Amino acid sequence: AVVSTQSTGESHVSDIEEEAAEIATDSNDLIIGEALWDHLPLSKDHLEFSAGDLIEVLQQNGKWWRGRTDSGKTGWFPADSVRLRISQEADEQDVRHQGKGSPRRMTILQRMSSMSGKQKLNPEWVRQKVIEEIINYEEGYVKNLADVIEGPLKEARLRKDLFNDNQIERLFNNIEELFEFQVKFLESLKKRLKTIVHKSEIGDTFTEHQDKFVEIYSRYCNNHSGALAEYTILNQHMIYTIFFESCRLLKDMESIPLDGYLLKPVQRICQYQLQLKELLKYTNSTHPDHAKVKEAECIMSRVASTVNERKRRTENINKLAQWQSSIEDWRGEDILVKSSIMIHSGSLYKISAGNKQLRRFFLFDKQLVYCRKLLGSGKLQYKGRINLDQCQTVDLEDNSEPGVVNGWKMENRAKNKWVVLLCKKNSDKSAWLDALKEERRQVELDKENNFVIPEAQKQAAYVQVTRSNSTRSKKLNSFSQKYKSTSDLRNSLLVEQNPRDSKSKSNKKLKGFSNKMFLKKQKKLLHLHD
Repeated sequence: AVVSTQSTGESHVSDIEEEAAEIATDSNDLIIGEALWDHLPLSKDHLEFSAGDLIEVLQQNGKWWRGRTDSGKTGWFPADSVRLRISQEADEQDVRHQGKGSPRRMTILQRMSSMSGKQKLNPEWVRQKVIEEIINYEEGYVKNLADVIEGPLKEARLRKDLFNDNQIERLFNNIEELFEFQVKFLESLKKRLKTIVHKSEIGDTFTEHQDKFVEIYSRYCNNHSGALAEYTILNQHMIYTIFFESCRLLKDMESIPLDGYLLKPVQRICQYQLQLKELLKYTNSTHPDHAKVKEAECIMSRVASTVNERKRRTENINKLAQWQSSIEDWRGEDILVKSSIMIHSGSLYKISAGNKQLRRFFLFDKQLVYCRKLLGSGKLQYKGRINLDQCQTVDLEDNSEPGVVNGWKMENRAKNKWVVLLCKKNSDKSAWLDALKEERRQVELDKENNFVIPEAQKQAAYVQVTRSNSTRSKKLNSFSQKYKSTSDLRNSLLVEQNPRDSKSKSNKKLKGFSNKMFLKKQKKLLHLHD
């Protein structure tokens, strides 16, 4: 049975964020957040950053915020990808993390340091607020998990005509096990609370549960990409889109799609580390909780680092699928069958069977793909690949063989085959040899961590690429049909620059179903249970 929490938690979370923003507003309008994970931009106006980066929040607009990184770049990013600090003061950890940096980077730190000089927050007050944030976030998180279990998971099990057991397992993963653990963890946290909150000792709650954190979250995060891929595939069909939305409305869940709920555990495991880091900062070394919080921060930092690396790797899958689609005359198995990350690329001379050819090489985990640049179009044509699991890299001294300078040999002794690769510069050769060592290290690390890209995610990546290419092709065809000549395009641009010269038609707004009407119709259609 699902245990429901009495507090929604979400209102408490927003209150804490508003309080952090108010503190910043009182101090030169500086609002600093810390990135929970790497954010890769999906469009030009999105902001790119890495886990742990400081971000100056310029505008808070619902689920998307606008911010500026230490490099001075501005853009939009998901609000749930950062955590606003309770305190906006700079410390030595910030300087060490940000490094020497650019002028903008130092500007952010200097502004934080300047604020610290004007407003010194009471460490006991900050410690109390961080502990309250941890508890309130936890309550909201447990409720989110309960909503998923009592909502879409429960209903999906009742709909054998829509979901089989494998689909349910891929989609919802071990969320029930995770929920049971988080309920116990929340109870343990609350037991550690004291009437005077800043005197509470909560660090050992994390250390006592560290094995479960690693075990349960590793399993969830390993399969999270597969869950999102399954959701993407199902959501292409209207019947599933209606089903998921009806479940959300029926259980009065937050206005976010199911994939947003499935991201909550990944987000939470990354939040722990940042919360504990700030808690440690404002826990006096003489406080009985200091050593425990320090150990807890180290534990959750390692877990968050593993989660972030897996998230970054899985996000690269779509890029690899898109890259393959851009290569002409691809032959053999798809790139994602063996590889999940591009490590290095560049132009090399390839010597094989007495022939010397200039080729473009791409180094992935487990394989090295080479292509030929097509004249005129500039596109790349697939020419072959080298299986790195079956090859050894042999460094060659300059002139050890005729014509060999800045080169090395890729040798397959089992098949008695080899190929010599040459760079134009010695520095390029060093970069390639380092990259080849990194490739072997990455492959071994993936074996140790049992890192495997789920088949469902590979399928979803290729589906997304196919759809993207189809949409682009349709746009080009539509464009060419609309503007059949250069004069047509020029006239159109002139009209756009002078809108008063053309009669504009007002767009008609589509009327949507109200929630009640939507539920009334879809519950009957999908046989959902109250």
